[in-house]
Amino acid sequence: MRRRDVLASGGCLLAAGSAGCLETLRREDAWRELVVDPPEGVYVPPHADGMVTYGTTSADGREISLLASRPHSFWTVAGAERSRADVRSRHDLHLMVDVRDVETGAIVPAPVTTKVRRAESNGREDDRIDERSLWPMLSQRMSPHYGDNVPLEGDGTYVATIEVGPTSANAIGSRLDALEEPTAVDVEFEFDAAEIDGLERRLIDEDEGRGEPGALEPMVAHTGHDHDAAHAGHDHDVGSDHERARDAPLEAAFDSEDATRLGSEASEDIDYTAALVAADKRDGGGPALAVTARTAYNRYPLPFASLAATILSDDERLAGGSLRETVGSRIGHQYRTPVDPSVLEKGDELSIGLETPPQMARHEGYETAFLETETVTIALK
Repeated sequence: MRRRDVLASGGCLLAAGSAGCLETLRREDAWRELVVDPPEGVYVPPHADGMVTYGTTSADGREISLLASRPHSFWTVAGAERSRADVRSRHDLHLMVDVRDVETGAIVPAPVTTKVRRAESNGREDDRIDERSLWPMLSQRMSPHYGDNVPLEGDGTYVATIEVGPTSANAIGSRLDALEEPTAVDVEFEFDAAEIDGLERRLIDEDEGRGEPGALEPMVAHTGHDHDAAHAGHDHDVGSDHERARDAPLEAAFDSEDATRLGSEASEDIDYTAALVAADKRDGGGPALAVTARTAYNRYPLPFASLAATILSDDERLAGGSLRETVGSRIGHQYRTPVDPSVLEKGDELSIGLETPPQMARHEGYETAFLETETVTIALK
């Protein structure tokens, strides 16, 4: 019997800090007993898992990474409803793909599929072991990615063909040609069940905030470098230095001569930042209202959502409507709509609301968040 299939005893749950108990707390339902009634919103999960990077390559304007961790359950989302997807005995690992825009480092919303075969099969379709569309996912240590639990056929060398479709967002400017065409890459990897089973799994103690509002810091960036960050944080600026550095050029675009920052507001677990962006040769089109939606604590972008914004002056609607999910050169991932800045004046109010929650599967700690939020209001200065 695999170690991860052993169900922890009730006594072990009560003494989960001991090394012996950590070896038996393998099933996800056993760990979940440590946070029986999670809060509505982002919270610190009961454990932090390690992961392994199998490879990273670039193709057609995208940086694509293949990673894995031990199998674990997660929640899928349809509209505002969520369903738990459990680990099955046939699952050997949790396979993950990270897709980034090469130029900006921004996440790329797109359909992603994997086809896994033995390396020695030479690409024959009848030797394919697994083929699936990956779920868009959100985890506290991995950030937005694509993933699912998958079966393999024991230790050995495999090849994963990763197919990334045209972005589902509006690609603008220099990103238009790069991201609106499909691409595919092969990543060869060595699967070792003992390596996956032996990945770090660290219990988060109660005094570290387990089950309370907060989040774990990111463990790996999209390039696969380990940040050795497994502790919980309770401030909105919590996150790895690398994650903040990577997003800095995009955030700085809101304070450039091409943009006027309107302000930032938080609604439950989503931080919104809005700016008026001038017309630009790189992004094309006229001036626009651009809004970023990010998670509290780690400030991860929230793709696959629908946002709406309205600008009011003395209760008169001046502009707004549904915002279109967009990937561009200056701001990266954003939501935007055309706006004529000449109609705006000091004292006008910008309201931003979530029409459809991010249609992303959630790892533990995020499964109750980003489903229903209040509209925020920013007064124009």
